[in-house]
Amino acid sequence: MINNNVYMYRLNTPDYDSLCAESANVSSFLLSQLDEIITPGDKVVIKPNWVKESHLYRPNDWEYVITHPAVIKLVLDKVIQILAGNGEIYIIEAPQTDSDYEEIIRRIGFKELIDELQKKTTVKISYFDLREEQWFYKQGIIVGKKSLAGDPNGYVEINLKNDSEFYGKTNENYYGADYDMEETRRYHNERDNIYVISKTVLNADVFINIPKLKTHKLAGITCCLKNLVGACVIKNSIPHHTIGTPTNGGDKFPFENSKNRKENNLKALALKLLKWKKPLINYPFIIVKKIAGYFLGTPESNVIRNGAWYGNDTIWRAILDLNKILFYADKNGKMCKTPQRKYFALVDGVIGGEGKGPMAPDPKPVGILLSGVNPVYIDTVAATLMGFNYKAIPTVFKAYDINHYPLITLKAKDIVINNDGVSSNISELKIENTMKFKAHPGWLKHIEL
Repeated sequence: MINNNVYMYRLNTPDYDSLCAESANVSSFLLSQLDEIITPGDKVVIKPNWVKESHLYRPNDWEYVITHPAVIKLVLDKVIQILAGNGEIYIIEAPQTDSDYEEIIRRIGFKELIDELQKKTTVKISYFDLREEQWFYKQGIIVGKKSLAGDPNGYVEINLKNDSEFYGKTNENYYGADYDMEETRRYHNERDNIYVISKTVLNADVFINIPKLKTHKLAGITCCLKNLVGACVIKNSIPHHTIGTPTNGGDKFPFENSKNRKENNLKALALKLLKWKKPLINYPFIIVKKIAGYFLGTPESNVIRNGAWYGNDTIWRAILDLNKILFYADKNGKMCKTPQRKYFALVDGVIGGEGKGPMAPDPKPVGILLSGVNPVYIDTVAATLMGFNYKAIPTVFKAYDINHYPLITLKAKDIVINNDGVSSNISELKIENTMKFKAHPGWLKHIEL
């Protein structure tokens, strides 16, 4: 199988009704590679992008925020057909810590979909939330948490040590998913670079990635590579940004000024109390945060903070580490010299998300679906199709520089785009033929072609 091929299908109309109407053509063109990847008896893990139950500020909108069930069904139908009654399918996700997984399942009618498919096959189909905790926010402050069942197969801590993309980074003052920076430091420090990975993912013979095509505040875009964050269960084992500015090896802010210094001092004080997630402690900070917003700027005012800009030198390292783990870690979490499972991806770009992605984007109906067997090549094509320069997006570009546990064997110039039987080189994609996504405000006028 040639892994530098990326397959592209453009729907007649950019909506999910059109996808359903053209499903036979889409499947035969984009999913034919699965015949070479899956064998009856395999354990197949499917990973959609279910980051949040809805748009951050539009509670009834979700079609351009998460992977659509019509795209997942397309894959499930094909996988069930190939397994021929013998095998297991797991649909898994670890959404953002404050997301309502049950509401995602209800909203997209996923239980009904799986129940209907299960009637037609003896292949076991399971789906579950990988998280052990759900956090509850009120106006951006965590005010509580509850325990969840998590992965029934458990988790594995994988320590990449010097093989991590974080090795050699001088500023290791990392901020993870929440206020507990001490927890993040236990995972990433001068000695260790540890990620907590789903055992269900590691048990897979075949991993199928079904990301949503969107912009992303920390990574520039979210597609195949970024979607691996949902396989890591302890979100504080994923450094999101580094405290400081580029002058001292940080990336929380693009530069230092009096406002940023005041915000840092205020947040450092708050973190000592907020990390316990106790309602009686955290609720008063809602008022403090609101008052501070008047002086320091709110998220809606496009103030660049918390690594949400093109200078983020942190998140790409974690994303590439997670992809190395996916390919090279065996079922017990031991890193091996050769890939340990097969990989396939189908990108849901029917209605993408532009602007303030990943959770507050605007809809971008483009009717595009991409597939392939290499996440780096797919993301390179996806970024270019979006109208972005992949060389300005570290998550994608830095993937070409990995030496130990490499994710690619060829260069970007060798990617072949197969568009309904017509092959072309990525260099032939011109700006006038791209989809011209609007970048996140922190990446605007930096990554466009």
